[in-house]
Amino acid sequence: MAVLINIVLAVATAYLYIVASGRFYRRQEPYFGYLGAAVILDVVTAFLASLKITPTTVVGPHLVPWRSFLFLFHISTSTLGMFGFIYVWLVLLIKGKAKPYDGLRKFQYRILLPAWAIGEVIALTNSILKMVLKVRIYDYFRF
Repeated sequence: MAVLINIVLAVATAYLYIVASGRFYRRQEPYFGYLGAAVILDVVTAFLASLKITPTTVVGPHLVPWRSFLFLFHISTSTLGMFGFIYVWLVLLIKGKAKPYDGLRKFQYRILLPAWAIGEVIALTNSILKMVLKVRIYDYFRF
């Protein structure tokens, strides 16, 4: 069940980030609410994983795969994207949406969204393979 929660949260968050990021990049309203909802879901997903409610293990003790290059890459890219989008949302909240934000629009669409997506594709692949094949891909990319 915990794996299914990971998958549902990741897909919903991806949809919201893609919609919000694309709309913000092309200056199409609405995007602010989508971005806020995506950030909230992303933070909830990270919080649930950190509390081991949605663990990255198959069976046995819930050990975090810190010796896996793939896991560290997933954490790095997903975290960069999440905190980057939190920053974008806070800038829009504090400074307002009326400014042009040309550089911020390009950065969030060309850097943050792909970085976050790469990290989430790794996590989604791991979650789906755990559910279907009962294997964890992080165990195959260890150092």
